[in-house]
Formats: sequence, C-alpha cells, structure tokens
Amino acid sequence: MKQSKHRRFILGLLVVSVATSLLNVGQVNAAEKSNIRLVAVGDSLTEGIGDTTKQQGYTKRTAKLLTKAYGVRVKTANYGKAGDRSDQILRRVKSDKKAVRDIKKADVIVMTVGGNDLQQTLFKAIFAKSDTAVTKEVVKSMPTYTEKLMKLMKFIQQKNPDAPIFLFGNYNPLYVYLANRQDLNADVKIYNGINANIAATDSQVYYVSTFKTLTYGQYQTRAARQQLVKESEQANRGSLNNKMVQDTLNGKSDKELNAYITTLDHYHPNNKGYDKMSKLLVKRMVEKESEWLVK
Repeated sequence: MKQSKHRRFILGLLVVSVATSLLNVGQVNAAEKSNIRLVAVGDSLTEGIGDTTKQQGYTKRTAKLLTKAYGVRVKTANYGKAGDRSDQILRRVKSDKKAVRDIKKADVIVMTVGGNDLQQTLFKAIFAKSDTAVTKEVVKSMPTYTEKLMKLMKFIQQKNPDAPIFLFGNYNPLYVYLANRQDLNADVKIYNGINANIAATDSQVYYVSTFKTLTYGQYQTRAARQQLVKESEQANRGSLNNKMVQDTLNGKSDKELNAYITTLDHYHPNNKGYDKMSKLLVKRMVEKESEWLVK
C-alpha cells in the first residue's frame, strides 16, 4: 500500500515537472516576435550588385536564413545604392520619407558603408610608387570618414533608438591579384577599424567582419596565400599598372581568381559571396538575438 502511494507521489511530481516545463517553453515562445522587419541601408553591397538571383545581395538571403532558424516571418526593405559614400547615403535616406518610416519601424537594421569612401581616397594615390604614400593618404582621411559615419549613425539612431544595427566591414577585392601588396589590406583594415570602433563604443551597434572571408576567397590557409604572394611577385604584379590587373578591372577578363567575387566587375561579391555575407550576418544576429527577437 505504501509502495503504491509512493509511486503515485513520484508520478505526480513528474506530471507537475513536465507541465511546468511546457508552460515555461510557452512563455519563452510567447515572448518572441513572430514577425521581423529588417531594413538594409547602404551602398552597392546592400543593393546587391553582383547578385544574379535577384535577392538583393545579403538582404533576402538573410531573411530566408532567419525564417529557417527561428520560424519567423521576415519583411525586408532595401535602401542600398551603388557608388554611395557615407555622406551620400545619409542625404539619400534623409530625403526618402518611406525609408525614414521603415527605419522607425525596423526590428533590425543592417548597414554596409565605407567602401566607396575608402575607394575615393585610394584612387587619389593608388598609382603612387611608394606603398607608404598610399597608406598616408588613407590615414589622413580617417577623421573625415569617422565624422561622416558618425553623422549617418546618429541619424539612424535618432529615428530608431531601439533596433540593433549590424554594421558590416569591407574587404579587398584585388587581393588575389596583388597579394604582395599588403599595404592595400592594411588600408582596408584601417577603415574597418573605424566601423568596428564605433560598434565597440555603442551598445546599439554590432560589427560584422567580412574581411577574411571575401578578401581571401578560397585561399583561406596561410600556405595558399603565400603561394599567391609568390605568384604576384613573379608576375611583377606590384602595381595596378600591369596588363593582367588592368584587363580584369576593365572587364576584358571573364575569369576571376577569387571564388566569391563576381566576374561581372571583379569587385562585388557573386552569389556565393553574398551567401557567405548572409551567413556571417546571421551568425552575429544569433549571438545578439535578445536584441531583436524578444518582444
């Protein structure tokens, strides 16, 4: 008789425990959003130049990955425009009433910025004989870019002080052709450092690095990159003033040494590249899901 009562007591505890667990799961799910509004703002990487699948680069790819991971419906709005520098992005978004409305309602904001600011600076000194002369110009431009980026971020945050902002870094699309020009990588890292530092000092902003993945492409090991450096040195590819690089940049080559860069312009990501960008973004978003998923 006592054993029967004991069994019933134990069974009762198990039932209560399971019921409590189910109740807790329900509470967690109830606290999560079922609809997410993702707004992308930026330059050509946000517009999706190089993407032949019409998914606006990382934007709709990211939406699909989030739906698969969390079962949420993701509505996207894309305000990317090729060629825009940080100040141009700000002017354009400011004057677009729909963009402002979407930013205000966003649960998540994603941004690509800085590539065209850096490019403008590099073009002023890219043919310089001294590597240090190029980097000197990049360093000189840092305060200007920092100020412009901070103005852009301030505007976005004024319109939406709650949504987390995931800020991409940039990459060096010419690395595979100029692997012996480490100064160019360093120049990109200088601007990436500005993006990363803003994220590090602002609790609303999170940095997403693409440098290693998109710069090195399929050459992810040190041995593979050392071989690229050797090949560049043997081909005397220390400057943009050489036939191979010029033909590539001018669209005369239908081959691309970097598996993640499009052959359309040898500059932007291809479909694989945007797949990689999206996965890097979602990985970062998963780490910070409490900032955008929880009600």
